[in-house]
Amino acid sequence: MRGAVATCWGVAFATVTAGGCSAASAPVPRDQRSGPAATIASEWTAKREAAAPAPPAPVPPGTREPGEPREPWVLHVGDSFVDAYFQQNLRPRFRESGSRYVAQSVVATYTTTWAYDPTFDAWLARKPALVIVTLGANEADIPVPEQHAKAIARIARKIAAAGAACVWTTPPLWRQDTGIVQVIHDHAAPCLFFESDAVMGSLSVAERNPDRIHPNPRGGARWAGAFWRWLESHRDPSAGPWALRPFEPRDPQFALPGSSSSP
Repeated sequence: MRGAVATCWGVAFATVTAGGCSAASAPVPRDQRSGPAATIASEWTAKREAAAPAPPAPVPPGTREPGEPREPWVLHVGDSFVDAYFQQNLRPRFRESGSRYVAQSVVATYTTTWAYDPTFDAWLARKPALVIVTLGANEADIPVPEQHAKAIARIARKIAAAGAACVWTTPPLWRQDTGIVQVIHDHAAPCLFFESDAVMGSLSVAERNPDRIHPNPRGGARWAGAFWRWLESHRDPSAGPWALRPFEPRDPQFALPGSSSSP
């Protein structure tokens, strides 16, 4: 295993859902896109997404929008896999933990999309305590995944600069990737790395939608459950509400089903 550690744009924290995941294609040059929901690539159904609303204005660090709650909040960004019964199962868990959870997923987006998008910067300016990144599905079959290494590192650096803890979760793969998971592993630091398939095992056909790609309710529940247990095991409450320990815990109470802990 490469190691389980190392880690819908909307306005006013509205969650925008999107479904479908495109076959990977070359990223669109920066000067040809206005936001992460611009028509970056075709979906599996060959449809395209409409352009996103204008991004919210950045909020000065350390300030809050009028009416914003004071509790720590969590930002979850990524492609359509965020909304494939992943965020739906994570949301109540974060709520029960006392944290607001904001999921921002955009269909057919890439690491190169998010790395240079000003809307992502605006969300980071609101100072989330934790950022979860779920990207890589649309890059699973690109011929030279190493070309996206700089974009992956740029995303991680932006999150770190915002003072947030970070976890990068890879999608449950439906086929052998051409190397993007390894590239994410190698360049996502200081984000912790959660390799979904390595931690929970592959999803079966019965745990995926009819497209045989995205998790269905059953698969999404298992994925979210494995991630949540892993996340809880890495929390360091003494350092902050969502501070994370960058190493594997040895306490057997956190062992995932079928896994073994080192002595």
